[in-house]
Amino acid sequence: MAVLPPLVTVAELAALLGRTFTPAQEQQAQALLDQASSVVRAYVRQDLTRATTTDTFTMRRADRARHPHGGLVTLPQRPVVDITAVEVAGVPTDNWWQEGQDLLLGHWGWDVPPAAHRPPQVVVTYTHGFDPVPGDIAAIVAQAANRALVNPGQVRSETVGGESVTYLIPATGEALGVLLSRTEQRVLDRYRRTSGTVRLRGA
Repeated sequence: MAVLPPLVTVAELAALLGRTFTPAQEQQAQALLDQASSVVRAYVRQDLTRATTTDTFTMRRADRARHPHGGLVTLPQRPVVDITAVEVAGVPTDNWWQEGQDLLLGHWGWDVPPAAHRPPQVVVTYTHGFDPVPGDIAAIVAQAANRALVNPGQVRSETVGGESVTYLIPATGEALGVLLSRTEQRVLDRYRRTSGTVRLRGA
């Protein structure tokens, strides 16, 4: 499985904070951005960054009232930018239509083998994701990484050089680090995939 890039770069974080990182701080910031990006991706169940992948899905019957076609596949990564190749049961086909996240396939004999015994497998090569990453997603990743950078011990307050420093803690009292606050989750909810097609394997 390919390693996904962070949703915010170290240079972007430094510019946002108006700071110049030392080499050690750059290394720490990179690790925190990687962690924060993974947390965001896990929450929304999306890769988010622009990429082209080839995945295999199980065809489902289309709703004949809405789509007079043989079957459909729901592509899990959003947004779908382009579909470059489709194979049904190992046979390339151009008899398909795209409607949002759904790939609608031409007439298929569901009542005869092999579809009578099990749904056909559909291999799809498609480009998906954002370029650039939306600003609200980038802001949350940067904010989460900075939280852990500024307050790695996740303390509420501490005394430094005789001065008391109090850190911003969510109203729920959670010590978050790179984890998401409830407010951040609500912002990300519009990108979140709540249901979709199960991917069998990828290339």
